[in-house]
Amino acid sequence: MEGHVQPPRCGLSKDAARPLRVIICGGGLGGLGAAIALRHKGHQVVVLESATSLSEIGAGIQIPPNSARVLHDYYDLGENLRAHVAVPRNIAIKRYATGTVLGRTALHPHLSEKYGSPYWLIHRADYQRILYDEAIALGARVILATSVASVDPDKPSIITTNGTEYLGDVIVGADGIRSKVREFVLPDYNNFQPSPTANCAYRATVSAELMSIDHDTAELISDPNSNAWIGHRRHIMAYPIRGGALYNLVMCHPGQAKPGVWNEPGDIQKMRETYANFDPLIRKVIDKVTTCLRWTLADLPPLPTWLSQSGKVVLIGDAAHAMVPFLAQGASMSIEDGPALAECLSRVREIEDVPKYLRVFEQLRKPRCEKMQLCSRLNGQMWHLPDGPQQEERDKGFERDDFARGESEVEQEQGENVNPWSDLNFQPWLFGYDVVTDVRRVLDQMEEQSISSYRANI
Repeated sequence: MEGHVQPPRCGLSKDAARPLRVIICGGGLGGLGAAIALRHKGHQVVVLESATSLSEIGAGIQIPPNSARVLHDYYDLGENLRAHVAVPRNIAIKRYATGTVLGRTALHPHLSEKYGSPYWLIHRADYQRILYDEAIALGARVILATSVASVDPDKPSIITTNGTEYLGDVIVGADGIRSKVREFVLPDYNNFQPSPTANCAYRATVSAELMSIDHDTAELISDPNSNAWIGHRRHIMAYPIRGGALYNLVMCHPGQAKPGVWNEPGDIQKMRETYANFDPLIRKVIDKVTTCLRWTLADLPPLPTWLSQSGKVVLIGDAAHAMVPFLAQGASMSIEDGPALAECLSRVREIEDVPKYLRVFEQLRKPRCEKMQLCSRLNGQMWHLPDGPQQEERDKGFERDDFARGESEVEQEQGENVNPWSDLNFQPWLFGYDVVTDVRRVLDQMEEQSISSYRANI
């Protein structure tokens, strides 16, 4: 089967030294992923989500190998996901005006075989529903229409807007870029607000029926690949989702919208005018769009800490490290957070140990996520260069992408590749990372050092 990888190597066994009561604020991808990981370890989990229902927020989303590894190898969700995903063979970077391919990143089967995990494309609503169903099946309580009013980091507990108190051993803030929990983690919260960029984006989908009317656009919907048309301060990322039933568009452009709001209606006429000088092929697709949503591109500055002073409240996902989407890794970092958190909390033997192991979680995750934030910003700047000498030099750099050009990997490593998805020095760090193995290695080293120190003092 296309996109198939090896059966799960190992799961997250129920080996928590002491089961904990964990309250997760936020039922998005990061919160639900963390709920799954924590339930695998045997912890009690309650998820508080402000939305009244799981709705189709956004549209398409990418699942790179580093997060597919978590979902497949550790959560055993490969079969559930495969029923809903598309498996792209490559990502093509194109000249905005002509559609000329500047470079390609080989995905399936090359990347799947190289890293043992696939690169998937999926509808965000399908992704969230699969995680929700799994969290519920594992015994997590997910309570909808429940908003956080305040957090007591010392108890720790949550007070909701209707006055209900939820008491736990650990509070997890997975409530997004506009996190309420973050207010109670950072004393100088106002200095660490989301940073809107100069750009926002339209999101839209076009049905396969509409795409199939025209021969040119029909080829796009039947072609399971990602395409990125890049130009000055604008780009379009497009790919099929839901098994080719929909064609997904994310269209970045200068402008502002409300940070953290995914469902602000967009003006279709303005959207079409924004990309009037783009490749005629993608303009044909845009002309088929009937509705679109608009949201601002924002990220967070590196936070001084993700952990409350009490050491009992921790931030994960976009609440801790929201990033711009130019590496398609924001959701993946949130998914990586879940098993890292569960592995750390599985080593807690006494309640007093919670702050110690949450600090380990922060120390492990913060450098990777902050580097990803920076690299995402830099990739966006590289994509959005104005036409001119810098852009021409960049386009030459893309020529190193395509293995079909006959260059060996050894030769490629010796040259500069401007595409981080293809760069053979950066790509293993990006896609080859196994968060569970890494966290277990660090925790095992800690315990070995602790035992050695104890024996030395006997």
